[in-house]
Amino acid sequence: MKTRLATLCAAALASALPILTEAAQAQAPAPEPTYQSQVARYQCEGNVRIDAAYLNIDNGTSFATLYYKDQLIPMHIARSASGALYVADDEQNSFRWHTKGKLGVLSFLEADHTAKEQQLLKDCQEIDPQ
Repeated sequence: MKTRLATLCAAALASALPILTEAAQAQAPAPEPTYQSQVARYQCEGNVRIDAAYLNIDNGTSFATLYYKDQLIPMHIARSASGALYVADDEQNSFRWHTKGKLGVLSFLEADHTAKEQQLLKDCQEIDPQ
């Protein structure tokens, strides 16, 4: 009786093994994306400083968070003809940070289809960390 039970269990396990293996492979974790991060400080006109933290993921997604006027502004990358353009995640508080090389410009665009982009800070030059 014990032998027959063991044989049935072994046969059931053997028949289920391909299904279990396939399920385990389907649930295998996806490889972790790689990323690069950087923190930069900019000196702008009028002696104003902006701090920026950048996160670039290997799938092409990029993010930035600016620290400006005592507030954190989370942003995501947008299409740009030249350089990198980051747009605030909050459309009602739509800051835009455009960088090219070590230069940056901060502007604001109201959430109104007739609004014009207002330049807030220009001539922002990345400075070496101290």
